[in-house]
Amino acid sequence: MKKKTDLLLLLPSLAGFLAFFIVPFVYSFYYAFTENAFTKKFVWFDNFGRLFENEYFKLAMKNTGEFTLLAVPLTMAISLALALLLVRFARRLPFVKSALFLPVILPSATIVMLWNAYISDFVPPFNSLLLIFLWKYGGLNVMLMLTALSGMDKSMLEAARIDGANAFQQTVRVTVPNIAPTLFFTFILSVVNSLKIFRESYLLYGNYPDEGVYMLQNFLNNHFAKLNYQYISTAAIFFAVIVYTVVAVVFVAEKKWSESIW
Repeated sequence: MKKKTDLLLLLPSLAGFLAFFIVPFVYSFYYAFTENAFTKKFVWFDNFGRLFENEYFKLAMKNTGEFTLLAVPLTMAISLALALLLVRFARRLPFVKSALFLPVILPSATIVMLWNAYISDFVPPFNSLLLIFLWKYGGLNVMLMLTALSGMDKSMLEAARIDGANAFQQTVRVTVPNIAPTLFFTFILSVVNSLKIFRESYLLYGNYPDEGVYMLQNFLNNHFAKLNYQYISTAAIFFAVIVYTVVAVVFVAEKKWSESIW
């Protein structure tokens, strides 16, 4: 009876997820392999070929890739360093977690308004987006890592200290392996968040920003305004394949690392 009740409670969410995510994504395959919405001629992979020849798509992929490759490792390193520094004071100073989480819940429009008022004139567009990303999502990463560090068995660190391990060795050989699942989860979350920087980019620089911050979402948004569903669907499928591949590789790496540790 409880299982049936749980299923009934989940049905509205499942129906919404199916209607607004799964069905449109599956239907996008139809657009990706047809000439246009009028002739509906099946063109196989011609849309992919035209997409890869589009200079703006190549620019968008280049900028998105560069931003993700720079922003994600940087925010992971900074977040881990802050979490290791703050773990001793997190319980004594409960407001620290609230302060770290505040940028996450702030509306993007508020962040952009403050940025335009005080900072944007002195910082190039790409650096602006990078700093906003580090400030907004770095706190969330720190909170997740702090939670993992707080729940770690301290006796392992004490044993390592007794065996003569210094602070660096304790961190590398004991602390980091013990919070490996959280680190991998935070990494995936950071990748996803790096792809959502379009909101700030759009609010700061509009539909056609500086070439250095023209992201894939700009490309999709502009072609959506032109009702070019073929380009949108083709780019979305190509991008989804890349993201799912990255996530799969991360999961495999995390599983192998965990098996080697435990």
